[in-house]
Amino acid sequence: MPKKLKIYLVLFLFLFLFLPNVPARENHNQKGIEALNRGEYREAILQFKIASRQFPNNETIRRNLCTAYNNYALKLADEGKTEEAIDILKKTLELQRTPLLIKNITALCINQGYEYFQNRKYREAERFLKQALSYDKDNPDALSLLGDVCYDSQKVKEAKEYWQRCLEINPEQEGIKRRLEKISQEIEVESKLDKVSNYHFDIRYQENAVRNQEYKIRDYLEQAYREVGQDFNYFPHYKVIVLVYSTDDYQKLVNTRSLGVYDGKIRISADQVLDIKGKLKEVLRHEYTHVLVRDLAGGNCPIWLNEGLAQYEQYPGPSAELERFYKILKERGFFSLRDLEIAFSCASPELVTRAYQQSYCFVSYIIDEYGMWRIKKILEKLKEGESIEDAFRQKCYFSLEKIEENWRKKKF
Repeated sequence: MPKKLKIYLVLFLFLFLFLPNVPARENHNQKGIEALNRGEYREAILQFKIASRQFPNNETIRRNLCTAYNNYALKLADEGKTEEAIDILKKTLELQRTPLLIKNITALCINQGYEYFQNRKYREAERFLKQALSYDKDNPDALSLLGDVCYDSQKVKEAKEYWQRCLEINPEQEGIKRRLEKISQEIEVESKLDKVSNYHFDIRYQENAVRNQEYKIRDYLEQAYREVGQDFNYFPHYKVIVLVYSTDDYQKLVNTRSLGVYDGKIRISADQVLDIKGKLKEVLRHEYTHVLVRDLAGGNCPIWLNEGLAQYEQYPGPSAELERFYKILKERGFFSLRDLEIAFSCASPELVTRAYQQSYCFVSYIIDEYGMWRIKKILEKLKEGESIEDAFRQKCYFSLEKIEENWRKKKF
């Protein structure tokens, strides 16, 4: 859906209204028109209200008042005061219910729901999107986004229902079709999952896969919440969804060589993780770091930085892995920064592994030289839409190319 749906200014059509027996100086309808034309909407509303009290059955004055309310709501929405604008339009609908007003309040509710969704405030997002559907029950944007909200908050059956309704309205939506195919598989698997939850995490697990380790998983996640959160000085205000599968179900749903993945939810393959000593804690820290990076960068973080940070947190403190990775890079060579980003998506597992290793080494160097607090500032710049090059230049005072050059001179 578009990030922001439009609301529309009402074209003012009732510029001259003859009101008998009203002196010109007391013609509040005319004063309202003049204020409206100047863009002084609150003054226009006041004048039309007075005129409406003088002539309570005058339909033209009523429409003029609704026009002023609508245009004032548009102004508030442009100023970012969307909820206030919605309240104004609710009052307007009590006076007159027109298709344009309904279209506008629906768009505002969807926009506000989208903003809450982007900030992971799912309950508030759901409330505004349901309001949108109360005005336009078949609005595809509201249905699609409400499905996304329910999916991300682990209400998968409800998500499926909203997406199905959306597809019924427009059967050509390929993205919705793909989501429905995926969620049908997930519902089948996740109907078998048990649940252990706390204030920060909603953990769903397959009992035969976790081998009575569900509380250890919860404790490791809490430790990651504290320790990784302290490094980034960021603690999510919402519950993070964690799904722990058997190997078969993990491959069925995720289809990746990795032991864990973060795609809006943390998903791990319990059997494989538990078979390797110490791996459970590492994988949970790694994937939890992706949660924070996604929030801080708004999904705009390059893969090399994202994966480098996740490995930095995966191996806290002095790391034998770091020394081993440097040794491999010295023996086999390393990528340019541009090629490094591409290497993550290549078909060769060996090249992908080296891309991970180089990212960890380079990001560790950046943190040592410039501090984690600057990394957070860089991520925040990425969220604002800055390029990775500009973000580094603004916060580290060197180009990324120069930082890479200094790293190679120092380490190789």
